[in-house]
Order: sequence, then structure tokens, then C-alpha cells
Amino acid sequence: MRYLLWLLLFLNFSAGAQALRDLNHFYLYNPAEPFTYTMKVTRTPAGWTAFYTLTVRDTSQQANQFVVQWDTRTTLGEKEGTAVTSDHFTRKIEKFSIAGEIRIPSSATPVILATKVLNNNLKHAWLYFSILESNYPVNGYLTTGGNPLVQPYVKINTPLTLQGDEGTKVVSFYRDDFPAAVPAFSEGMAKVSRGLSVDSTLSIATGQEFSFSEKGLYLIQKDTNSTEGVAFRVVDDYPRLAKVQSLADPLIYVCTRQEFDRVKAARGDKKAFDRVILGITGDADRAKHFMRAYFRRVELANQYFTSYKEGWKTDRGMIYIIFGLPEVVYRFSDREVWKYKNASYNNVEFTFVKSSTLFDPDNFVLIRDKKYQDTWYDVIDLWRNARIN
Repeated sequence: MRYLLWLLLFLNFSAGAQALRDLNHFYLYNPAEPFTYTMKVTRTPAGWTAFYTLTVRDTSQQANQFVVQWDTRTTLGEKEGTAVTSDHFTRKIEKFSIAGEIRIPSSATPVILATKVLNNNLKHAWLYFSILESNYPVNGYLTTGGNPLVQPYVKINTPLTLQGDEGTKVVSFYRDDFPAAVPAFSEGMAKVSRGLSVDSTLSIATGQEFSFSEKGLYLIQKDTNSTEGVAFRVVDDYPRLAKVQSLADPLIYVCTRQEFDRVKAARGDKKAFDRVILGITGDADRAKHFMRAYFRRVELANQYFTSYKEGWKTDRGMIYIIFGLPEVVYRFSDREVWKYKNASYNNVEFTFVKSSTLFDPDNFVLIRDKKYQDTWYDVIDLWRNARIN
């Protein structure tokens, strides 16, 4: 009865039926939202299983104040879908988190899994979606501490267990230091190299616990010729970078080549590192402001956009660091469009097209254009003068 009353009250303020393609999805990348929502999809013989976690950020709220609902749609233009019934999902509610899984039957055509998160106290609703394709190249998933791993990275030496089809699998390790994204006006695309070389391989069995002590990219497959698998990164100082030696590389977007060489040469020497930053900003207070603001965005880029490479190195991560949270985000089946209405940014707009890989089926690549050059350097100048929050 209490639950029914809760839902009836919510009808007074929840958003009406809306097409997913028409929504502004900026909240996906907004750290001020009261919760984070993460989903990991894996393909199974019967269809798809989506593991999700909702974690409350605002501790004045509790997880039981949020209701999570799902429906399936055939197009992003549909305003309503078919509700996913309770026999197709499970959930676990704790004080500040909700976790569970949704099972969707197989289909010859793509299925759009939509998630609606409702909160009565905040009188607000949020919509998310994932496109489930019949050839989705993820088969199997990892658990840690008995819980599915829903993020694409894990700390070194974290115990993991592979779940899925029984049998022995091959783990390929790639030590490649993937390059950072190139500026928005550059003609270089910085895609994944087709010739990635495997540094080492080993075998593990489904259900076997294992861990890795070396940072890098890992891919678990039935065999090395398979077109599907489970990819993830093993990380150390991440997603928040705290070690001085970790701070150098992300500065590539705002440094001159000479400054970048000097900050790399510091090799963890804080005094040498600080001298370079002070030389960029020209003032100790501005240097502190710059470091706080810049590396907060690096941390968020790592949380939101980690892929086969670190989040700050991706195209979306780069734009997020330099330009910040976009005012408008439109999501389509094949692209994302980000719009900045800030006059300082010349009302710039960026388009990222989907470029799936075995390592990341949801990889996006920025459409670069020379028209961005003046705006890019204007914003970099704002950064170097510590005039961005």
C-alpha cells in the first residue's frame, strides 16, 4: 500500500512519456546529480543480461527513496515502451545503493533497454538507455567480492572471477601506452591500432579466482580468434590521480611541447613539477586553482569515459576536461552531440560518432574540424590563466 501511494504521488510531477532521442542527457556526465547509475551488458545464449548499480551521492537521500523501472523499445523515437516484468529482474537495496540485473530475451533486431529512475522527495525523474544488439561482442562478465564488475576498470591485485560459459579462456595482456586524444581541430583521429601486439597470454577457467598486478588492458576470450570477449583495464592511481608522477600526462592538452617535456622530466619530483605549473599560471594561488579544477575534470573523465584506454585520453574525455559539462547532450543510436552555450566557448558544438571495437563496443570518436582551432586556443588560454572553475 505504501509503495502504491508513493507511485501515485509521483505521477503528479514525473515527466510525461518522452522519446529518448529528444531528451537532454547532460545529467549522464553531471557530478552534481544525487546519484550515479552504471550498467554493464553481456550477451548470453538466451539474450542479454544487464547488471546495474545505483549509488547515492547525496547522503541526505537514501536508496529506498529511489524507484528504478525498465522498459524495452524498438526505436529511440518511441515515447513509451513495454515494461520489463519483475520475473525478468532482481535487485538488492542497501542504505545508499541499489544493484541488480535485468534479463532481456534474444531478438533478431536491436532492443533498446530504457531505465527510469524516480525520486519522490526530489520530484524528479531521470532516463537512461542502452542499445542491445544481437552481435554485441561481450560474452561473459567479471565479479569481485561476489558482485558483478559494472565499471570497465579495476585496481591492481583485486580478486576477480570470470562468469559465463564454462571452460578455459585465454587472457591477452596489452601493455600499450595508448596515445591521448588529439585536439578537436586536428585531422588525426587517434583510433585503436589494428596491429595491437599482445605482450603475454595466460589461461583461466570460468569460476576461477584470479588477479593482476600489472597495469594495462586485458581481454578474455574463448580463443584468440574469437570476435567476442570481456575487456577491462587494470589501474593503480585511478580514477582520481594523486601521485605526482601520474599528473604529468594529462597536462598534454594545456602545455606547450617544451612545458610538457619539462613536466615529464620531473618524474615525480614535486618541486620540479610545481615549478612548471607556476611557470604556466604565473602565480601560486592561480596554480593551486588550476590544479584543483583541472584534475577534478580528469577524475570525472576517468569515471565517465574509461574505455580500452584511460578516460582522460578518450575523445569525449578530452572535450570534457577542456570544455567541461555540456549544457546539452543528445544521444542517438550512432552518435552523441554535445552543445556548449557559454559565450566564452563561442556556442560550440561537438559530434562523437560510434566506432565500436572488440575492446569497447561503445567507443566514440570525435568528428574533428579546423573550425574549432580558434575556440580551442581561446579556452586553453583561459585554463593557463586559471580562469576556469
